[in-house]
Amino acid sequence: MSDPQRPRPQFGEYATPEAQRNAIKVPLDDVESVPVQSQESPSSHITVQGVQRPDTSRQNAGSPDATPRGAGRDDTRLKEGGRVVPSAGDRFATIALLGLGLITAFMTLPALMNLPAAIGPAFTQLGIGDFTTDDLAFSLGWGALITQVVVWGLALWLSVRTLRRGKLAWWIPLVAGVIANIVVIAAIAVAMSADPAFMEYVDQMSAAG
Repeated sequence: MSDPQRPRPQFGEYATPEAQRNAIKVPLDDVESVPVQSQESPSSHITVQGVQRPDTSRQNAGSPDATPRGAGRDDTRLKEGGRVVPSAGDRFATIALLGLGLITAFMTLPALMNLPAAIGPAFTQLGIGDFTTDDLAFSLGWGALITQVVVWGLALWLSVRTLRRGKLAWWIPLVAGVIANIVVIAAIAVAMSADPAFMEYVDQMSAAG
């Protein structure tokens, strides 16, 4: 008996699987052998049990139009002949810093080669007296000069290798310049503090203060 509260079935919503097969003229024994294609429409809710929809995921994955996730992103590194090329900004900054370090080395070259002659006028202007630790200052000046040249050459070698690998290299000459300046300043400070006249001048300034 039909339920008066139950709405009238439409399009086979309440039909049994056997009734559905009879409606589409498919025998029960041949349901697995006979392919039945069903088209879905917004107004149709008829489904046929035992009929599987074709799996199109593998077909789409192997199609030439399939695009992997993230393939549309722009690569930040260009490639020329299989070699990674760094950005133009990084190359310009690296070359500029290397050039600045080379210019600084040439500018400090005369003073470091004869450090006593460079410190003597400063002593005279400050009224300290004569600079007398010439041998120590001469050795420290040449030591700072050699260190500066070695550091700059190492920075050049590391920068070229890093640029060829396509990595950022601007920080290498920057760190090398800081190290070279620290070495030069330390050499001048040690040469000046080792002079007796300078120490006497410092004691006088401390007593006056």
